[in-house]
Amino acid sequence: MEEVYARELAADGASISPDELAGALANAWVQVRESGAADRYGGVRGEPEFWRAFLNRVRGELDGGVVSESAFGRLASHFRNPSSWAVYPDVGPTLRRLEQAGLRLAVVSNWDSHLPALLSALELAPRFEAVLVSAIEETGKPDPEIFRRACRRLAVASVEALHVGDSLREDYEGARAAGLAALLLDREGRHGSLPDRIETLTEVAARLGI
Repeated sequence: MEEVYARELAADGASISPDELAGALANAWVQVRESGAADRYGGVRGEPEFWRAFLNRVRGELDGGVVSESAFGRLASHFRNPSSWAVYPDVGPTLRRLEQAGLRLAVVSNWDSHLPALLSALELAPRFEAVLVSAIEETGKPDPEIFRRACRRLAVASVEALHVGDSLREDYEGARAAGLAALLLDREGRHGSLPDRIETLTEVAARLGI
């Protein structure tokens, strides 16, 4: 993601380094979280305005500029194109294993309203009984409501559910606060001291004893 942002912002006239961009992106998300908005994507109707404001925050921190309409259009087109995305090789086998064990599966994601279409294009949608997206639900992780809503749609109790995600705050801590068990997907080994961490999705089945 950072490479795409760097490429398009550089084409838009920004002079940046990868470290500067990573810092600006992180700071922009902190500002979004601190704004108090339950839905950080602005709802389905507000998504373009949200992303434009977000990118302008990033650009403003980098060099005080704003993102041009042409750069915004290129970025939006890129991230909405299914060919821009790749599925990790451990995803398919893990989902099949969980399905074979009779588990009910859902997606709970802080994303914009394009996610269901993207999951369909990547042939992942049929694996899930429910897909909850923050922009559509108008609530997002780590708010307990989106986790509890997912459990209701799967007809399972919170104590019967396991949430797996790669954000310590939004996924692991958010799910546990909502009464779910949780595993942190830590592909880069950043949280080695956390007992409830896995490095690949293939570990999920073993953790569940299936």
